[in-house]
Amino acid sequence: MKVIDFHLHIGPVENFTPCVQDYFRTHNPHDCERFAKRVTTEEIIELLKLHHVDRGVMLSEYAPKCTGVVTNEDTAAFCSGHEELIPFGALCCYDNTPYEEQARYAVEKLGMKGFKLLPSYQFFYPNDLALFPFYDYAQSMGLPVMFHTGASIFKNTRIKYADPFLLDDVANEFPDLTIIMEHGGRPFWYDRAAWLITRHENMYVGTAGIPVRHLPKYFPNLEQYGDHFIFGSDWPGMADIKGLITRVLDLPVSEETKDMILHKNAARILARAK
Repeated sequence: MKVIDFHLHIGPVENFTPCVQDYFRTHNPHDCERFAKRVTTEEIIELLKLHHVDRGVMLSEYAPKCTGVVTNEDTAAFCSGHEELIPFGALCCYDNTPYEEQARYAVEKLGMKGFKLLPSYQFFYPNDLALFPFYDYAQSMGLPVMFHTGASIFKNTRIKYADPFLLDDVANEFPDLTIIMEHGGRPFWYDRAAWLITRHENMYVGTAGIPVRHLPKYFPNLEQYGDHFIFGSDWPGMADIKGLITRVLDLPVSEETKDMILHKNAARILARAK
């Protein structure tokens, strides 16, 4: 069964805040020691093969007060020339450049295939009207937009911005925009994320950071809405990607649902990009 990992962090270790560096070292000491400064393109491809992953989404971020900064330019250069690696951009909230203009540059000049936004790390509500031109552009280009939803242990996080219900406005206004609720609103908003995928065809749950064996408990509609879940590891915060894949394969759901979670849903979403 093919696998797309929709959630991997790259960039020099020193680009992340001390609390994030400590988290990576605690949860994945082997890889953090091995890639002391930064993982290379060749090393990440080797790592993905080792864990039986065919393709991986590499994430940018601009959140210096909480997690750190990995620029769009850095991510684009890292992935360039390697179809196994899929570059996702981010928006910089401390740059005066309009969000739509940032997105156009990231896509049309750097080759980004989607975006990840971090409302609780960057301190904005995802239904802020200032973001609507960006959403309109992403929708027109068939690009998925991922959102961090739910709690976080990292210092300075503002959880109020990470409620999945805030994305209901976005989904209503942009019905053709692919919206991925990363972490599924963990731990206290799983029910909201589960309900939102029944309301909106364009909304998905990213499984990164959710205990896989408990997916049927947190999302009782997992089988019925299997086409709305996307696998992600959150590496290097999670060391054992292969173990996560095994846990998906062990879930008490159909083989078709497992295939959708691990590969088909992500492949369909990525194929929409213009």
